[in-house]
Amino acid sequence: MFAVQKSSLKSAGKAGLALTLMAGLLLTIGCGGGGNGLTASPTPTPGTGTATNTQVRIGDAPADSVIAFEVSVASLSLTPSNGGAAVSISVPANNRIELTHASGKFEPLTLGNLPQGTFSSANLTLTNAELTFLTGTGTAVHINGPASAQVTVPLNPAVTIGNSPIVLAIDVNVANSVTLSGATIIGISFGPTSFNITAKAPGAQANQQDDDGEIEDVQGLVTAVNGSSFTMNVGQTGSSLTFTTDASTEFKDGLTTLASALNQVVTVEGFTRSDGSLFAKEVEGLENENGAELEGIITQISGSTLTVMAQDGIGSGMDNTKVGDTFTVSIAGLKASKFRVNLGNGFGGSNLPNASFPFDATTIHAGQRIEVDTDVPLPPANGSINVDKIKLQQQGVAGTVQNLSGNAFDLTLATDSALTVISGQSVVHVTTAGATDNRTTVANGASVRVRGLLFWNGTSWQMIARRIR
Repeated sequence: MFAVQKSSLKSAGKAGLALTLMAGLLLTIGCGGGGNGLTASPTPTPGTGTATNTQVRIGDAPADSVIAFEVSVASLSLTPSNGGAAVSISVPANNRIELTHASGKFEPLTLGNLPQGTFSSANLTLTNAELTFLTGTGTAVHINGPASAQVTVPLNPAVTIGNSPIVLAIDVNVANSVTLSGATIIGISFGPTSFNITAKAPGAQANQQDDDGEIEDVQGLVTAVNGSSFTMNVGQTGSSLTFTTDASTEFKDGLTTLASALNQVVTVEGFTRSDGSLFAKEVEGLENENGAELEGIITQISGSTLTVMAQDGIGSGMDNTKVGDTFTVSIAGLKASKFRVNLGNGFGGSNLPNASFPFDATTIHAGQRIEVDTDVPLPPANGSINVDKIKLQQQGVAGTVQNLSGNAFDLTLATDSALTVISGQSVVHVTTAGATDNRTTVANGASVRVRGLLFWNGTSWQMIARRIR
């Protein structure tokens, strides 16, 4: 076991590619599957108006050994197919995003209006990319990418933005964004195959998934309440999202009304309406404005002390400079009721944790992704967090299917998988459920990506799958 030590390239800003910027980015870039075009379902129809309600999302197709990948976008523009002047997309200052925590999931970045028209390529400038990967012996190696990289992504066929609401999802293929010497990562290099994009109309509310409008575990600070709607700043993206509510919206964990959510750090579950607006069906209180939450991977456990590498967070004392750094968390004396599982939309009604899928002071394990909530400001990097409660968060793993039987299988991880290196375990036993979003053929020998809740039962990894790709 080890504690990841991160070098100090921290000049870039917020941990998320700006929502507005992403909107443009999504329109044009292609990634995760190694392609560079936009797949639209349904195909957009050119409109006569000037703007279209568009939601932008981002996710990650991981590289096995990478445990942190950060980048900023300095500029973004779209080139019209008719050869006119490129359309610039406003990029918030100091935007920053950590990609690996979104493995196997598209997270909402922005909801706004994009110009209608047809575009043949996207042009973007990426700055200050950096990554941390683990060697087979558990040594954390940090690599800085070029100070600036310009990428033009051809869109073939050209992208047409029509007049109906649409969800644009971008998958950043980290494996296609690194350079290798043998099997060892030696650098960062972006190109057209670093990005892939899909576009869909918002799905049916009861059946939405991450790529067509589902709102799952979106965390942020509520900055304004106006009638039946509220606005929140989301994680380290620097983005601002507005949600509507109605009499069916559930307020919990210290929240009783929408008014009580003002200046609170919250988690939102919900969906995207057919008109493109966001609806919150559940708003859960985490901490007040004096507290914070931090999400990350447990890289080491020594007695009752956890070492956690930060991937995202929000609240007092949290900023983008802390993404990728490590913190310690003492769970000595933490009550059993303070160990929780973040169920999200896909696990509603589940009685987790339980005897088969435990999560407590004796079964928390290095390699799990957790949320640490505190009722005081976060300390400087490498400091100790005064923990209020700990939640198990979903995470992604990739590997080869073995021993398929009914609704369960073993996932054999790559030898350089960060989870294997951290935990010493090379197999995850995966169980699917009725809510599992499975979009591939699961068969022995198949290579798949699984996102879900990862539990340690004392002898082996057990995962309940939320999504399989």
